[in-house]
Amino acid sequence: MPASFDYDETNAHERYDKGRSLPPETLRLWQEAIIGQLPREEVKTIIDLGCGTGRFSLLLSDAFSAKVYGIEPSEKMLSTARQNISSSLITFLKGSGEGIPLPANTADMIFLSMVFHHIEDKEKALFGFRKVLKDKGHVLIRTSTRQSMKTYFWPQFFPGAMEIEMKRAPDRAELTGFFKDRGFYLTRHLLVKQRFAKNHLEYFEKISTRTLSSLQAISDQEFQDGLARLKEYCLSRNTSLPVREEIDLFVFQLRYYPSGGD
Repeated sequence: MPASFDYDETNAHERYDKGRSLPPETLRLWQEAIIGQLPREEVKTIIDLGCGTGRFSLLLSDAFSAKVYGIEPSEKMLSTARQNISSSLITFLKGSGEGIPLPANTADMIFLSMVFHHIEDKEKALFGFRKVLKDKGHVLIRTSTRQSMKTYFWPQFFPGAMEIEMKRAPDRAELTGFFKDRGFYLTRHLLVKQRFAKNHLEYFEKISTRTLSSLQAISDQEFQDGLARLKEYCLSRNTSLPVREEIDLFVFQLRYYPSGGD
């Protein structure tokens, strides 16, 4: 499977919010985690790169009382975002990691949620990041890594999807080194243990929406076989306990503009 995934070739946008939604307590957890990394008064403009249906765009705008540009390559996702969110502080635009449609020195922060692994030309993307960021701007990356992927239990039921995830998910040290070599330094890395579902039955329902791009990439038969095994597992663990998972948050700051980066 390529690094990128074209949601416009599927109807995933119709069920994306159901499959990838986060409960209010988890959104508050992320808002607090993000706010804790940067002085609020220094963040006036944010790029929510790969914003999807906008689930973090409003959170970011509210957290910093900031202007947010939601950048997304999928027309279908953008259409859903515009229907869901109406705010004078939020503008949704078509674009990508390699092509952010904004002038130089626009943003104080670029935020990516589960997006970095989809960017095909990461070298070009970071060149663009340096361009649109203001001096000493930040890049925050919310992502699964190869290390955190090993703590999730859904992939054991879909080995083909797990293989895809492990090939494309960044390694923590490699990701840090990649940014460091291109003019960014790591100011903070933390693991956020979020609640993804209120119980195992809701967890099954979310995975069954097939909104994860790696589940879209495997065959229908493999997906159905894995889903049956996952359902049996979740039914056997039908408790009131929530299902939690660990997500990495990397905070990078622009250190300098390498030669030719302006």
